[in-house]
Amino acid sequence: MKNFEENLRKLDEIIEFIDQGSALTASLELYKKGMELVADCAADLTAIEAQVKTLRVENGELKIEDFADRLSKETEEED
Repeated sequence: MKNFEENLRKLDEIIEFIDQGSALTASLELYKKGMELVADCAADLTAIEAQVKTLRVENGELKIEDFADRLSKETEEED
């Protein structure tokens, strides 16, 4: 999780730097680096979701299921 938090901190720094009106070339390079960090954060979140369990009550019984399984079921139901 530390890597995720560090990547978010770096993203914040990149956004601040670009918002301050940096040169176009520097902004483009920072944008590319930011997109790499976003992809890394997304991968980290996917890995974390795979480890999270959800608790629910079904017919008076406590059920445990993987969060990722629950998300895929909800996505299938929406389609």
